[in-house]
Amino acid sequence: MDTDVIIVGAGHNGLVAAAYLAQAGLRVDLFERRAFTGGSAITEELWPGFKFSTCAHMTHAIHPKIIRDLRLTERGLAMCTREGGLRLCADGTYYGPEDHDSPRNLATEGRLTAEEQEGARRYGEFKRTLNDTFAPYRLGPPPTLEAVRAKVAGTPAAEVLEQALTTRIRGLHEVFLPSEFLKEKYAGEGAAVGRNPLGLHLAYSSINRPEEGTGEEPPYGYPSGGMGVVSRVMEEAAEEAGARVHVSRGVDRFLVEEGQVVGVRLEDGSEVRSRVVVSNLDPKRTFLKLLAPEHVEGGLRRRIEGLITHVSCYKFLAVISELPRWKAWDGDPDRPPQGSVVLGHSRAGIDAAYDDLEGGRAPEAPVVSFSIPSFTDPSLTQPGYHTASIWIYPAPARLREGTWDEVREGVAERLIDQITAYAPNFRGSIRDYRLRTPLDLERENGLTDGCIWHVQHAGEHLFWNRPLPELAAYRAPLKGLYLCGAGQHPGGEVSGIPGHNAAQEILKDM
Repeated sequence: MDTDVIIVGAGHNGLVAAAYLAQAGLRVDLFERRAFTGGSAITEELWPGFKFSTCAHMTHAIHPKIIRDLRLTERGLAMCTREGGLRLCADGTYYGPEDHDSPRNLATEGRLTAEEQEGARRYGEFKRTLNDTFAPYRLGPPPTLEAVRAKVAGTPAAEVLEQALTTRIRGLHEVFLPSEFLKEKYAGEGAAVGRNPLGLHLAYSSINRPEEGTGEEPPYGYPSGGMGVVSRVMEEAAEEAGARVHVSRGVDRFLVEEGQVVGVRLEDGSEVRSRVVVSNLDPKRTFLKLLAPEHVEGGLRRRIEGLITHVSCYKFLAVISELPRWKAWDGDPDRPPQGSVVLGHSRAGIDAAYDDLEGGRAPEAPVVSFSIPSFTDPSLTQPGYHTASIWIYPAPARLREGTWDEVREGVAERLIDQITAYAPNFRGSIRDYRLRTPLDLERENGLTDGCIWHVQHAGEHLFWNRPLPELAAYRAPLKGLYLCGAGQHPGGEVSGIPGHNAAQEILKDM
């Protein structure tokens, strides 16, 4: 036996799993195909002096227990503040801070009627109850639906749970929100996941809840120095515990003998054997690429093929010489760059974008979430410039005609035009830019279909169904194979929780 544990993929969840397993005294080896660790939580210097978080760009869900256990703060994890955002509308109005009194601000306190205020209150209470129900299940295998129903039986949460299981988000809006104005305000809920996701999707935000018992909140914002710092401190914790990290050593195949995974064959042809193998890759790569077809039962293969990964996104990264001057905004000019500025969140705009996605086309006017991390973290840029990190969704994983490489420049030009319509100085401020398409996210970050969460956070793929019922407890049907990636419970933020939970299950079994 060459080692106790092999972890495939040195992204943040793999590093967290490695740290816990090595702390328990196991021999742990991580194999990473790229020349560096971090997976989707990386910082890259795209142009000299300009650093970008080129995939995930912020963190908001690292559980406080993981921070304490791995001493991440002492190792250098520090956060830069990220304030609440603005949502700009095409007609020159916007949703901004409630205390900003302007005729353009549709979110100004007191704008809602008494009936609308009551509807918003009831809807807020519905979501709080839903998240209160699921937050305690973060650290550990997900509960069964039967267990959750039993827990809430006879309480108001029972009705909330059933509504979330049987009603889509726009249906919930019809139930709770009494006016078209209010429904439009909430139009963007779940838009990154689908046109109209199942209401259970709203429970996913329970990942951000304060820790039970201590009340400590997960950190929220931009990691100082970029997302690569998160991975660096996690790697330091793993290596200090004794884990060995091997970069530029990709895995070609799992070794299976008598129905048990016993190691891996690397891309260079060498083999490494272990007591257990842990995959930090997404479920489709794990089961459809690293396992020979005869080792994946036909029904399971079909269910994995059907996982929702085709709803993707893209990122536009740019060096800009001046901050965008958003023409609708009439408040403090320093407020927008402290958070995100969102364009295109109307119901009609979301529907049009999903019409394009379902037709296999790059959306003409997708949802744009514009952030400027360098505004609060000047270490990312050179004097006189800023780094813009723009998350855009939805995007089809595959185009019906042509490839993402072929349409890249045209898509980038449309995005620049779309943003410039809201901030007329934007196009002229661009010094350098790069558009990262779903195909880039797949090729470079190893994300099937460019799905940044491994599997979409649709209500159908959460909790007891993440990613499938038979895979939800971090164990594969083949003995010796475990799963610790973002496709596992509780989901795909840069949280480290799937890595933590998988490690605890492995230790129970070993």
